[in-house]
Amino acid sequence: MSTRPHECSGDTMWPKVKMRPGGSGSGHPDGCGVAGTDGPGGRRREGGRPWQAPRGARVLLAGRSVSLARFRGDAPAHRALAERARVVEGCGWCLCAEPAPRLVIRRRGGVYYLACWPSGGSEHAPGCAFRTEASAGAAGVASRGGVLREDDGGIASVSLSVPLHAPVAGHGGRLESPGSGGGADGAGRARMGLLGLLQVLWERAGLTVAPAGRRGWAECHWLLQAAAESVVVSGRRLVESCYVVPPFDPADPDRYRPAFEHFIDGLGTRDGVSHRGLVLAAVRGWAETRYGHRMDLRHHRVPVFVSAALMARVRHSAPSVFAAARPAGSEQVVLALVQRSDAGNLSMVSAAVMLTNAGFVPADSSHEVVMADALSRAGRAFVKPLRYDGAAEVLPDFVLTDTDPPTAVEVWGMADNEDYVARRDRKRLLYRLRRTPLIEWDPGDRLPDLTRH
Repeated sequence: MSTRPHECSGDTMWPKVKMRPGGSGSGHPDGCGVAGTDGPGGRRREGGRPWQAPRGARVLLAGRSVSLARFRGDAPAHRALAERARVVEGCGWCLCAEPAPRLVIRRRGGVYYLACWPSGGSEHAPGCAFRTEASAGAAGVASRGGVLREDDGGIASVSLSVPLHAPVAGHGGRLESPGSGGGADGAGRARMGLLGLLQVLWERAGLTVAPAGRRGWAECHWLLQAAAESVVVSGRRLVESCYVVPPFDPADPDRYRPAFEHFIDGLGTRDGVSHRGLVLAAVRGWAETRYGHRMDLRHHRVPVFVSAALMARVRHSAPSVFAAARPAGSEQVVLALVQRSDAGNLSMVSAAVMLTNAGFVPADSSHEVVMADALSRAGRAFVKPLRYDGAAEVLPDFVLTDTDPPTAVEVWGMADNEDYVARRDRKRLLYRLRRTPLIEWDPGDRLPDLTRH
């Protein structure tokens, strides 16, 4: 058994870790005083074998080794430690490799977060969460286009295609200007739909990265809530108008009722303007009603009512999400724009739905869910690239980040569709030209060997 301190449980002092050198200055992306680097990342052991991601990933903050899972699971409890590390050293350190790669320490909404140092993903061991997240970010950069802008502090500004505040017919209420996203130049700006916003939140929450173990809605809720703190829509933090359904607490069923009532109180018509909100949740089921449909949410008692016409549009927009034979354990996730009816009920105005596996990794089809589950069972580190709002970028279905270089994973289909076959062949050619390793699967065949060799 290894005696390396970062493989132990709990917090451990680590006074002798070898770090990548850096001096004080203005090189820190958040203005903290650490800059410079030396030596290539992604080092290999003797014999050319790649570094293996350590069990129980750990980070070093102000001289103290902390479990990454524990830090992310309860960041507020580690606030003082993160604050001290940011002030004293200007960064944190990942203990996945030697020398230890630096980590950015960001503060959003009063909570501290750790992120990969810019362009430092390759310095982390294959399979390290920060290397994986860096790959995820690189995959998504080209697809952002003009619909999302991020400032130096990591706050993203989004211009939605559906207004959160809309005038009521026959009233002179003030309507949001087109493309209003909190920036001065929003008038000519491209706008993002709800699916794009859902994918942005998923990526910023780190949920496009496959979990090392089990990941339930409780963890997703905390991460999505933090992500909503870092997104601005119509000049306001998204967390102010988006209710991320919290996990149900059987020991205290009414624990989150005040937060939900506060959200509901912000809805309704005032001064000729209909004030709407967003609900982000996992779906328990759909049921027909006398007047349309009802959407029941997991962990939440209050349903959302949907007109028959809107339900038809939602189903048409995401046929794979509503497939009759979804894989066991798969989840439906919804981001719904809602308003409050005169009777006090929540009614859906618009919505985006997304399919995920049991670990809430997004998938574009039931076959992708099967592949994601198989990769997880094989212990692979991987990410699901998202294209935000339908950008034309060629993206693989998944990317394995525990290989050097990363490996593309493609789940093919529709072999009888000429246009699809042509796109498939173009992607294969692109991978060859870029010398990108590729794992392919046609759902009509057996799954390929997914173990790491």
